[in-house]
Amino acid sequence: MSITAAMPTAKERLRRTRTKRVSPLPAIKLSSLLPSHIDLRDPLKPSLVCSDCETWVPATGMQSKLQKLVPHHTGRAEVAAAIRCRSSNRRIEWDMTIPEWHQALTDAVKEAASRQPTAVLPKALSPQTDQTLRGRNRRGAIGRRAEWAAALHRVRQADRLRRAVPQGARPTDGGPEVPLDRLVPRQAAEQPEKGQLKCEHCGATETSLTSAVAAGWCRITRRPHCGRCADRFPAWTRIPF
Repeated sequence: MSITAAMPTAKERLRRTRTKRVSPLPAIKLSSLLPSHIDLRDPLKPSLVCSDCETWVPATGMQSKLQKLVPHHTGRAEVAAAIRCRSSNRRIEWDMTIPEWHQALTDAVKEAASRQPTAVLPKALSPQTDQTLRGRNRRGAIGRRAEWAAALHRVRQADRLRRAVPQGARPTDGGPEVPLDRLVPRQAAEQPEKGQLKCEHCGATETSLTSAVAAGWCRITRRPHCGRCADRFPAWTRIPF
């Protein structure tokens, strides 16, 4: 189908933000941003880094009285969630001219170049270390082997003295023998004897309190029980003599 002169054609739409909304946040001053976060190479299409989402955002309204950031999202397109940045439609205060921006950018580049690391120089040796290294070079391999042999001899002497047992550390003959029977607690041995004990459950008897403690007797509800009968009760109910 051929196009005739009578057929209407669509006009090219102006690529600009038509909204009249303005963010209530204070205006962004160019002097408060880093020179590397501002792009004024094309004065009619400037852009700068948003202070909230840290993304490059173009500015609009360069030929009008009000300049502001275009509405934008906080993340990358088709990668992060589409969340509107709160600095959208935020006003821009042009307190810096293009020559001043060029000068600030040049100074920032020079300062960054001066901060680059230089060649790392080796640390100077201390006098003691330098003397040790010089003496090692003078002695040579034979002298170093002699020093290692002398050090090894001293190490062996120290190990032999460390393994030696001093006098009086071993028990002397004729000392008291260690009892092999079951030991009795001192508290039970010091208590006075109360006569023969009788188990409340099975009727077993014990001649003394000391032998009852040795046999594992306990009190349950203030009544004596032998060790075999006491095991039938919970542990928290057993009270030793």
